[in-house]
Amino acid sequence: MALGEILSTVSQLSHQDKLRLIHFLLLAVAKEEGFSLEDTEESDSTKALLNQLASTEGVVWSPQADPEAIQALSHLLVVAQGAANA
Repeated sequence: MALGEILSTVSQLSHQDKLRLIHFLLLAVAKEEGFSLEDTEESDSTKALLNQLASTEGVVWSPQADPEAIQALSHLLVVAQGAANA
C-alpha cells in the first residue's frame, strides 16, 4: 500500500483511533530499533498517560487562517521586495 493511500485512510480515523495508531507506531519503531516499550502488564502510569492522550485535543494554528498574520506577512514581503529593489 502506498503512503498516500495510508495517509488518506488515516485522515478518516477518529481522534481516538489516531492516538491508538500513534501508540502502535511508536511501539513498532522502538521494536525495530531494538527497544521494548511494552510491559507484560501496563503500569498505572502507562494507563494514565494513554488516557490523557486519548482525551487530549490538539489545536493547530496557521498564519494562513489569521487575517492579522496575513497582513503582517504581506507587509514584510512588500518591505523585503522594496529593500531588494533599492
